[in-house]
Amino acid sequence: MTLRRLISAVAGFISAALCLVVTATPGQAALCVAPFPITVSSVTTTLLSPYDPFSGTDATLGVTITLSNSLISLGCDVSISFTRLAGLPAVMSQGANSLQYTIESPGGATLLQTTGFVQGSSPAPANRIDAVVPLLGSVSVNVIIRVPAGQLVAAGNYSDLQVTLLVVSRGVLLSNTPRAIIAQQAFVPSISVVSKCVLPAPSSSTLDFTSAISHGVPNPAIVKSTQFTNVQCTAPSILRLSGSAMQPVLATPPKTGFDNSINWRANGTFGNASSSLNTSIASQADSGSKNVGSGATSNGNINVDVNLLSGNPIISGNYSGVLKVTIDPNL
Repeated sequence: MTLRRLISAVAGFISAALCLVVTATPGQAALCVAPFPITVSSVTTTLLSPYDPFSGTDATLGVTITLSNSLISLGCDVSISFTRLAGLPAVMSQGANSLQYTIESPGGATLLQTTGFVQGSSPAPANRIDAVVPLLGSVSVNVIIRVPAGQLVAAGNYSDLQVTLLVVSRGVLLSNTPRAIIAQQAFVPSISVVSKCVLPAPSSSTLDFTSAISHGVPNPAIVKSTQFTNVQCTAPSILRLSGSAMQPVLATPPKTGFDNSINWRANGTFGNASSSLNTSIASQADSGSKNVGSGATSNGNINVDVNLLSGNPIISGNYSGVLKVTIDPNL
């Protein structure tokens, strides 16, 4: 390693600078010294596509950070890291709600640290990406923002205002440690959480009302029930019941004094939401309120009771119908 004096003409004037250079293979980097010629010329958007906690896969976004070198000399050894003085694990927030995330290298190493810059030690090799910015050129570094799957939080927009993008110079050869801060700027990961519910299968998907037919006449006193457990929503939802009268499985001609369809009533509850459907007057009924006032629902229950409506004797045969239970925050 030698020390030499560089005289350069830049923008019509003469300037002198001292620079340590390595007399090795072409393209090898040098120790950056103040005033630093390295700038963060661009950072792609950190807005993630909507997060679906029920998708089963992590939400990820590749972010490209470009560093530029305006110096007419050799390149500079630099490192990129992210400081979060508020602590780890990192979270994006919406009011009192929080969503964990990480910032990673393409190889999966975490680039978030809480120490910031400490000459000679931080950011540590495990929490940074090293790069060389060539003379009068630029280098692009790719990082990944990852939001792990399965975090049930309230729908809405989340962001983290506690993160700083940190670029430091490094020593060369055997002293590959942080030397000085080159640049630092705010870095704001953001994401929106979708409004969505997940409805598991009911405890019973078939309600048999054979015992509710007495002497050919429907008996309204017999009630059949089913339940949905572990219902999850990211936002308040209404409860919708829909269906129509049971019809003969095989075509049955009408007969005077007899019914060839069976009407029924269904009553459903989902938290603060309740709905009642009478198929003799409607095919759909929505709750007048939502299951909760705000926020997400975890391990919720939907209870549905069904009974036949009284009527004329029915024509003998097999009858069937479908009751549809719907929850959706977007309704």
